[in-house]
Amino acid sequence: MLALLALTMIEATRGSTRSARAELDRARLTAAADAGVVLAVQGLAQTNAARRWRPDGRLREVAFAGARLDIRIEDELAKVPLNKINDQQAEALFAAFGLQGAELEEARDAFLDWRDGDDEPRLRGRERADYEGDGVRPRDGPLRSNGELAAIQAIGPELAARMAPYVTVYSPDSAPFAEANATPLARRVMADDVFEDGFAGVAVAQGGLGADELARPDDGVTGRPLRIIVRARGEDGSAARRDVVIELTGNPARPYVIRSRD
Repeated sequence: MLALLALTMIEATRGSTRSARAELDRARLTAAADAGVVLAVQGLAQTNAARRWRPDGRLREVAFAGARLDIRIEDELAKVPLNKINDQQAEALFAAFGLQGAELEEARDAFLDWRDGDDEPRLRGRERADYEGDGVRPRDGPLRSNGELAAIQAIGPELAARMAPYVTVYSPDSAPFAEANATPLARRVMADDVFEDGFAGVAVAQGGLGADELARPDDGVTGRPLRIIVRARGEDGSAARRDVVIELTGNPARPYVIRSRD
């Protein structure tokens, strides 16, 4: 009996030790991911143009404190501004993701109805009454995050996830579209002649940005919303992630401010 009790206590201690070690590993990876954000800010603030990190969406791999950091920096002004696009641009956006016909019209109208302030649905749109069964209340105003797209009827989580790298809610009214850092898809959606040549060669592929969709460099980043995405990977396959939107201030005492943090 005493031996059985001793074995039980030993196993319980081992389990607690494993749990504590796992918690410690998670904490280390989270700290490493936070450090990756700081490294990205330092790279963006380099005075030497040749060494300065650009918000071009490219992957940078860095070793830090026993972890591998995958770091990407994206210019939010170079993405499609969800709260500023007009009806034609909204249609162009959904067409770029393969929607057509009635499906395209439903996504466009549901998106515009979610964003406008009235309760009058467009021809194929959705307003408050259509969401009552889902327990969802439309924004009836500017979207506050890309995640809201998933709640919009006729869009949903799968399409919203595919759109996320190409769209933004962080685009001040006074800020122009940053075409120099934009992907071909974003440039095409925001073009004045958006429907003249169709979307050949512009439709988004599965799995994220391709090599031909990366941004062209523009170093004028101070005061612009920039998204920093960091993934910290441990040797055992564990990982931690940070997704933040910052703005560089140009003030050494407070070099950047955080607009959102995930």
